[in-house]
Amino acid sequence: MWTKHQDGDVTQALIRLNDALCTYERATGRQSVLIIREEGGWSHRSMSGKPDVPADVTDHQILDMVP
Repeated sequence: MWTKHQDGDVTQALIRLNDALCTYERATGRQSVLIIREEGGWSHRSMSGKPDVPADVTDHQILDMVP
């Protein structure tokens, strides 16, 4: 699930980071997990540069999916 950050610069940086991770992972075969939690409830989670991690998957489960 993609959620925008209240700061547009942060949202754009996350988009660029996820794009770069996708490109890197396609080229190398590696996988990554990115989890950001902010005070106040905002969060961002992506696997292999894709921010569409289902809400019912816990952070712990995401971490277990990457070797």
